[in-house]
Order: sequence, then structure tokens, then C-alpha cells
Amino acid sequence: MRYRGLVFSALFAAMFAVLSLVSIPIGPVPVTIENLVIMLTGALLGPWYGGLTYLIVIGLDVLGLPLIGGHAGIGTLLGATAGYIWSWPILAWLTGFFVGKIKMRTRREFWLIFIVLFIFGDALSYIPGVFWLRHVAPAIRPWGKALMAGVIPFLPGDLIKALIASAIVVIVRRVYPQHRIIHGEQFMTKRENTRIS
Repeated sequence: MRYRGLVFSALFAAMFAVLSLVSIPIGPVPVTIENLVIMLTGALLGPWYGGLTYLIVIGLDVLGLPLIGGHAGIGTLLGATAGYIWSWPILAWLTGFFVGKIKMRTRREFWLIFIVLFIFGDALSYIPGVFWLRHVAPAIRPWGKALMAGVIPFLPGDLIKALIASAIVVIVRRVYPQHRIIHGEQFMTKRENTRIS
């Protein structure tokens, strides 16, 4: 592991912890901007350090640091939103992997990133999220109620968050692509030397 990557993982974990305090309760699953941060983490840090960021968040939360919505402890990771929470490292990894495959400065760049961020950085979490929600909340076990509680109200906002995250990623990665963030200027110098030779 690289020192820079660990530092950025820690920084994004801290940013996540602060922004996860922004929450609008509308039922068993609140409206948050956590998934926007997850999209950015994976897309900017790449798969390994993106995924590591949320292993750090979950691990420290279990140990008692309130990094997830101001709450801490194993109860947070077994509550109504646990299915979403446990998917975060996987979402960040997938997002980082697929965004890293998208070529920069092309006409389709923004929309390809948007599709990746929405599907792999957000929508996939609905699957474990709803299954777990049905498990812990018997009152919403019918699939219609479960989808209304854990998916449908969030889709418009999640699409907007994916658009915002895509715009940020396109701008940032043109100056700081994943490899430059993790490896620093030394990596860029090596690449430039390789091209010249």
C-alpha cells in the first residue's frame, strides 16, 4: 500500500463522516448525501483505496467512533440500513474500477461516468438494502412496501446526486486522475518520460 493512498482514504473517510450527519428522516431509511460521497471516493481514489475507505469507516464505527450518521457500534451495522452500509466497500471498488476504464476528454465521458456512478456507486446498494430491510422490519415485508420504503422515494435524488458527482469527477480527474492522486507527481513524470522515449 502507498502512503498517499492511505492518507487520501483517511481524508475521504473523514469527509464521509462529516457529510453523513446531513440526514432527512422520511422513514426507516433516511435521505442522506452519503452515496454521493461514495461515488466520488471510488471514482477519484480508484477501486482499492476507494473500497479501503469504507472498510475504514465501517471498522472504526464498530469500534465506537461515530462515523456513520453520528452513530457508532454494532447496532448501526445491524439496523434497518445495514444492507446499504455493508455494500459501501463493494460500491466504491466497482465505481473506481469502471471509472478508471473510461477514457478522458471524449464526448461520452460525462455520460459514461454518470451511468457507472448511478449503477455501481448507488443502485446496486438497493439490492442488499431492501433484502435486509425486509428482514428487520416485518411490517414492510411485502415487496411493494419494501420498495416504497427503501428504493422508490430515493431514485430522483440519487439521479441528481449522480449527475453532480459526474460533473465533479470529470473536472477533477483531468487534473488529478486516479493514478496521480495515489502515486503523485513521480508517477506523472515517469509517464511523461516513457512517452518521450
